[in-house]
Amino acid sequence: MTAAKRRGIFVSAALLCGMIAGACSAPLRAEKAPVTFGDLLSAKVAAFEETIGSGARVGVSVVDLASGKATVSVRENDLFIPASNQKLLSSAFALHALGGGYKFTTELYITRAGDIVVYGDFDPTLGDPDLAADGGKSIYAEMDRWAVAVAKHLGDKPPGRLFVSGGSMVYRPDTWKTSQNHMHYQAPVGKLNFHRNCFAATFKISGARAQAVIVPQSRFIAVKSSVQVGEKHIWSMRPGAGDGELVLRGTIKTASPYPLYVAANDPPMLFARTLAERLVAGGVPFEGKIKSMDLSKIDRKGAKPVCTTTTPIARAMKRANTDSLNLAAECFLLRAGDGTWPGSAEIMTKTLTKAFDLSADSLVVSDGSGLARKNRVSPAAMTKLLAGIAGRKDVSVLTDTLARAGIDGTLRKRMTGPPCRGRIIGKTGYILKVSCLSGYVLDKTGKPALAFSIMANDMPGRVAPAKALQDEICTMLVEQVDKK
Repeated sequence: MTAAKRRGIFVSAALLCGMIAGACSAPLRAEKAPVTFGDLLSAKVAAFEETIGSGARVGVSVVDLASGKATVSVRENDLFIPASNQKLLSSAFALHALGGGYKFTTELYITRAGDIVVYGDFDPTLGDPDLAADGGKSIYAEMDRWAVAVAKHLGDKPPGRLFVSGGSMVYRPDTWKTSQNHMHYQAPVGKLNFHRNCFAATFKISGARAQAVIVPQSRFIAVKSSVQVGEKHIWSMRPGAGDGELVLRGTIKTASPYPLYVAANDPPMLFARTLAERLVAGGVPFEGKIKSMDLSKIDRKGAKPVCTTTTPIARAMKRANTDSLNLAAECFLLRAGDGTWPGSAEIMTKTLTKAFDLSADSLVVSDGSGLARKNRVSPAAMTKLLAGIAGRKDVSVLTDTLARAGIDGTLRKRMTGPPCRGRIIGKTGYILKVSCLSGYVLDKTGKPALAFSIMANDMPGRVAPAKALQDEICTMLVEQVDKK
């Protein structure tokens, strides 16, 4: 045998042995783990963060309500600024502390001396323009009912003074930016509230004249307007102390049917000045003094209850969660708490951690609405709370008030088609560099199947990409539910 043939036989034998060895060792090699749904979602979040850059952070937690187990966990225990997702925490606090059947109660009494006294209970809905429009009523409807009752009680006798719940109460938390106190979304909060505690202004134009139309209207509020028709549409409106005066300045180009809302300064006094107007309009000759004070100093002995207004908590909760009304969420916090922001925040923290078995370091409460940037919560704490709420008998009081994807509220323009339309119910949240979405994924029967929380913080520039990510994740979650 030649040397070449011997080398060929040796190489062939070596290859054959290698193939046999490979075949024999194959079963011993560890198989690669299958890619899970959680892996796919985590990869999507990682790709998003890499694309966005600039230190953007995203946290995701998803809990299967049937098993109670987490199915997705991305930075689930990190603390995030929740923005208006804070309203879910405030709603849960109010639901637990007050109950789903709770009703805000506002009462009007007349004392022996003929003074009118109005006791407030933090109802955020009185005179709410959206609720009035939905019901086909005037914002003054309830006050006009009161005026009739007062006129009937007094007869020809004129009333004395008008006292309302207020006094030394602080109407905004110190964690809000004072430079934005005139903005409608930062309206003050009191035991008595009216018309979202805002003034609304539109203009009628006649030649070179611009006539301001103010709501609420009251002869007890002086309107001083120097606004004129001009080439620029730049004007402002500012209320004076006690909301007894409004000053308008600037120029307008055209009349507009859409009102500009500006926050009032003193909710009880805005309420009182509006009520005084409705009393006079209803035939009650009121000319007395109006005062906001601590009504515990008023002796109720001999005082007659003349009329009462009650508002179910579910009605107020819908304004907080479907439409993200900050005033409503702050009223939940203060009414379920001790009436102050620091005290109520402490009570809310203790209540939620105990009631929903949350760790004490998983949330930081600063306000009820989420305007304050000091609020913090982890995605895992949010889903644990949502899962706990889902087990309550009065769960519908909260779930029925959440915005529905593609249908209403702050989600009406998002996820408008299948499979998410009507299948995602939740609370959006936005402040500078923050975008969050938390809520429930419904199964095909409309029952909550998953609790989820998707929080994006430290977003550079626009938050639209974060919203797109949230919508993509929600689509994946609905599809996952439908596979079961």
